[in-house]
Amino acid sequence: MKQLAYLSLAAVALASCTKPEPDPVPEVYITDSLTVNPDQKVLVIETTGTWCQYCPNGAELMLIAQNTYFDSVSGESMIIPFASHTGDPFETSVQTALNTAFPTTGVPNFYVQNSDAGQDILGPIAGALLNEPKVGVTHAWQYNATGDTIYVYPKVQFFQNAKDAKYYVQSYLLVTNIDAKEYSAGGIPVNLNQVSSVPIVTTGSGSTPSRWTSQVDPLSGKVGDDTYQHDHIPMVAGLTPNAFGVELDSINPLGDDFFEGDIFGSKYTPIVIKIPVQGNVQMQAVKTLMPNVKIEVATLLWEPRTDGELGVLFTNGFIDKK
Repeated sequence: MKQLAYLSLAAVALASCTKPEPDPVPEVYITDSLTVNPDQKVLVIETTGTWCQYCPNGAELMLIAQNTYFDSVSGESMIIPFASHTGDPFETSVQTALNTAFPTTGVPNFYVQNSDAGQDILGPIAGALLNEPKVGVTHAWQYNATGDTIYVYPKVQFFQNAKDAKYYVQSYLLVTNIDAKEYSAGGIPVNLNQVSSVPIVTTGSGSTPSRWTSQVDPLSGKVGDDTYQHDHIPMVAGLTPNAFGVELDSINPLGDDFFEGDIFGSKYTPIVIKIPVQGNVQMQAVKTLMPNVKIEVATLLWEPRTDGELGVLFTNGFIDKK
């Protein structure tokens, strides 16, 4: 009996000398360090085409908008520029859907925040920036190990309550720095007789492409005598069950009720959107034509229209490049 007591005391002493296990270190999630900008961003969709001899005017308007509405503190442009092509080889299913949702009778033509603005865009942009958004988004993105897919990790935050609401989050791959020529399917690109009514772009001929005439854009690095280029072309959308993206109510425990401070795209509510690169035929064709093409990734928040029309409306978004 006494021996049993000694053994029990020894066990207690051993337990008291055992070093306690440390608390587990939380796993760092890729969006943990990201901050969602609480400001309204403005989607500017330019309808254009490589066959359009007047489209240097549209490119210049887009540059002016980006340089005019730029947050020097955060380093972000307040403009999300989309150049949606029509009737040329750069038009993809993404742009066809945009052209259907935001129709126009001519090019270049602009939509600002869901409304047709023609070619007068600075005023509508300024007005749209005054809105107080209910929700905002940012993202991180990276290539997978084989480089054939971009993984986008959106982070969505609500700044106001939104009851009985539906939102989609979708990511897009955009290409930029494509020399302005007329591109035809399977043909050799040719220079257009481009017409420009803006002094920042020269008038091109059939043998000489249009060029920028001065240093016009510190954001893109375009300088005088650079060839006028097509930028911000949305080529590929993320592979999501819905064409407009991941439905937020599908990952929200409360369904379509959202509250101020709600965050989605964290380690607890992860959102991963995959954008194919190597497997996309048009992306491969662009890289073959223009090996120095640059890419941007945009993540947009959409919501269904409530006016009886089909389609969606832009809510907020984020764009960056590497």
